[in-house]
Amino acid sequence: MPLRSSAGSCVAMVLALAGAAGAGCSPTPAGKSAEAVVVGRHHVWLAVPKGWERLDHGRQQLFRNGEAQISLVDLGPATRAGMVSELQSADSLWRAGRHLDAIHRIRNLRSPALRYAESQTRADFWKPWTDAAYNSDPADSFPMGLALNALIAGTNALTEATPDQMLKYVLGPDFNKERTEVSHQGQRTIHGSDWTDVETWSRVSHQYRSRIAYLVDDGYFLVLTIDAGIFEQTGPAFEALLTSIDVGAEEPAK
Repeated sequence: MPLRSSAGSCVAMVLALAGAAGAGCSPTPAGKSAEAVVVGRHHVWLAVPKGWERLDHGRQQLFRNGEAQISLVDLGPATRAGMVSELQSADSLWRAGRHLDAIHRIRNLRSPALRYAESQTRADFWKPWTDAAYNSDPADSFPMGLALNALIAGTNALTEATPDQMLKYVLGPDFNKERTEVSHQGQRTIHGSDWTDVETWSRVSHQYRSRIAYLVDDGYFLVLTIDAGIFEQTGPAFEALLTSIDVGAEEPAK
């Protein structure tokens, strides 16, 4: 499927959404003001679409209107730099004596570079940590600290994920099992941030449309996705929300 060009893509996608006429590419929906929101590690300004409510769950922001739902999520490290940042956070927790929190952070380390690495590469990456965990007293911080440093150094042996791998990672392992496929994919620049914007549908009926958009911000994924609801309702709200998001700005876009 050919990629859309960035020029004019905002207008084209808005017109493609039922009921979205007149939404345009304004920073905020008409009558709504932007608000500062923290989504995990991401600091953004956004405007909640009219008639929708926002529920703050830290790394996940939920937007609901009846049974329809859209989510904005910090999906964790997208790059090797993001992995290093995550491991350094674990190291800080370990040094502060919060060993269980550090172990939880390490055990839940995920990234496309790890997921799509060769099995031997993954085993080599984790070996210093597994060796320290099984052969050392957990109360002894020295070998565990060395293992953490080895994990940080080990990110250099990983290959950075390709754009196709990033898309596959964001869509999730069950994407193809659900008989869905990508119908449109393009790159969009919104308030200076480069988003990958994807529309999906049933590969059989070409119905059950949905959308997902994501970017990499300081090494971490920020993902906007439609979770539930009919596309005639969720599509325009998704577009309005997406075009309102300003990542990392001190003040909202005017």
